[in-house]
Amino acid sequence: MKILSLSIALALGASSALAQTSVPHSANPINVEQPNIQIEPASYVRSNLVNKSQNARLKARLAKYGLTKKNRPHLYNLIDNQLYQQDKQSESGVVAQSYGTTTTENCETHPSNVCSFFKHMGFEVATLPGTTEKYLVVSALNSERVPTNYTFIDLTLVDQNGRSITLPRYAEFFGDGTEQKRKSIYSAVKVDSAIETIKNAERIYADAWVTVVYEDANGNEVIEDRNSKVEYPRETLLAILGYIEPDETLQTEPGLMSTASIGASTFAEMPAPTIPIGSNVTHPADIATGTETEPKIIVCLNRNYGDCDYENIYPSNTPNGDMKLKVPFIGEYVIMGKVKTIYRPDWTELNVVENTDGSLSLEVGEKITKPAEAERGSNIFIQTKEGGGATEIAGNPYSEIENFFADRIEVEYIPYRTRTLTRLHWNITRNEGVFGDATLYGRYQDANWIMNIAVANEPRPGSAPRLETIVIGSTGMGTWEDLDHPPMQIVYSCLAKGSMILLPDGSEMPIEKLSVGDTVLGASQYSPNIRLPLEIKDISIGVEAIPMVKLTTREGKTLLLTESHPVITQAGQPVWAKDIKVADQIQMHGGFGFITKVERVKYNDAVYNLKLGRTKDDPKHRVNETFSMFANSVQVGDLATQSANEFKEVVETEQDVLIRLPESWHKDYLNSKR
Repeated sequence: MKILSLSIALALGASSALAQTSVPHSANPINVEQPNIQIEPASYVRSNLVNKSQNARLKARLAKYGLTKKNRPHLYNLIDNQLYQQDKQSESGVVAQSYGTTTTENCETHPSNVCSFFKHMGFEVATLPGTTEKYLVVSALNSERVPTNYTFIDLTLVDQNGRSITLPRYAEFFGDGTEQKRKSIYSAVKVDSAIETIKNAERIYADAWVTVVYEDANGNEVIEDRNSKVEYPRETLLAILGYIEPDETLQTEPGLMSTASIGASTFAEMPAPTIPIGSNVTHPADIATGTETEPKIIVCLNRNYGDCDYENIYPSNTPNGDMKLKVPFIGEYVIMGKVKTIYRPDWTELNVVENTDGSLSLEVGEKITKPAEAERGSNIFIQTKEGGGATEIAGNPYSEIENFFADRIEVEYIPYRTRTLTRLHWNITRNEGVFGDATLYGRYQDANWIMNIAVANEPRPGSAPRLETIVIGSTGMGTWEDLDHPPMQIVYSCLAKGSMILLPDGSEMPIEKLSVGDTVLGASQYSPNIRLPLEIKDISIGVEAIPMVKLTTREGKTLLLTESHPVITQAGQPVWAKDIKVADQIQMHGGFGFITKVERVKYNDAVYNLKLGRTKDDPKHRVNETFSMFANSVQVGDLATQSANEFKEVVETEQDVLIRLPESWHKDYLNSKR
């Protein structure tokens, strides 16, 4: 966040120097051996709902927002069943256990993934849509890899006494609808009000709760209630809001105002730091000028058509497991106070040592127990709403870089009058920023990237260090304006190797045998029934780690393609392969085809796509025109068609929700609409 940009030239200079630095060793070298890595504790506290007081606490939280047994009967029945299980077990002499199993235990996933991701997303200064009003906005999300029947999530920014700073806010989600597997919440307050409230507080916490209902392997509904609470750096938050809190010592210095006379209307007269407080991120960023209507950081695999911010190019014979999602992370965060310790993902201390020559180094200390009011150590995550959970830069099978981000953070102390500022900066190149293998390559409309930094910070000289959390990244807060960091988009769609592409002379050739400059038979989006020769402008070669769609027609034709590859329907409109159903009619070479079977097929070979354009001797070129071709006689879109139709706004009707939602939840859902 770059709200307090009082010295733009210095900020840009620091950013440029950081981006151009490519040294193999950290400026704050770690001078002892790394200890063996252990699994990180859970990032949240789970309620024991067979406990009467904790069960009642959940009901009280729901009631605070007007959710009662009368208007949420099924939800309350599930909560009451927890106590019933407790009573039943007590009568039989069996030790009481929590009802159901955890989502993590039910989750079969890649080892570097986080199955259940409940995460605070930091704070932003954003503009209320349609106005010029500035708000302090805090946000959080919960994302499960397993399907959910219900999610209730609420969030408030509070002081040390639990008094609300932002307006308490909740959200309910029935099943996995248009939000899919990402359930987000934000809470906001006008900046002026936030400043006054935070000035009178000693400490600031983001307090989030989530209640999740899902089905276990036996089809039984499981309910979990979780809490995550983190402390945000109070003085830094005030500075980002535009208020520099004065030192008590300033009143004794000649020519400066007494602190007793400083109020909200005069704080601008206080001396401010000459560097921006908050984040200054160089990478990842929306670098390329693409066709997207909203800022997006486009990550590409084996292609670059001018819209990619970061392309990952591999030889065509590279095994899927060797294709990695690589993204650079370069930037800095300036915090008010003196950071004394950085915490690794497993909560091992990296203590800042002030050397006699004035330099700083990091020394590995003890591994502590995760504090209650903290969620995660220093790490980087990528989280998609389609896939659920999250993927971290640290973790198996990349154990050699488990502490990579934490260990690459460099520390610099900056004197600021009687205090100290701390600049935390990092320089992770694209080849170093590895986030898992080809399993991450899918059609992800917006992938949040999240940098979590856990530090022990001494906010003022002589004060006790506090464990504070810094969160940088995209928040996915929807329509709020002036957000600092756009989300990522990871997309591609392709045809299976061996798909036969129709040529202008009527012959066919396997898609993997085609080359740029070759000509195929196809059609324009404006006239899908009129055939014309089209030139191959580029070829995408990728992988597909999730099951593909196999279409079979009455005419005996089959085609294997990725789930979001467009198929041209009888009406001439492109539809994703995953949305094609039995009895649908589609366009084929020579007429219409009738779909008789739709299957999901696991696939472990290369996939291909073509970018097509009119030939040089065709004068009918139109701006942004897209094209289709014939694969195994089925008319399918090219890459431009895919991009143009990739992420359409999905609007669910009330009936749509009732169809996909278990009947037991219908009354709860309908009551939520009143």
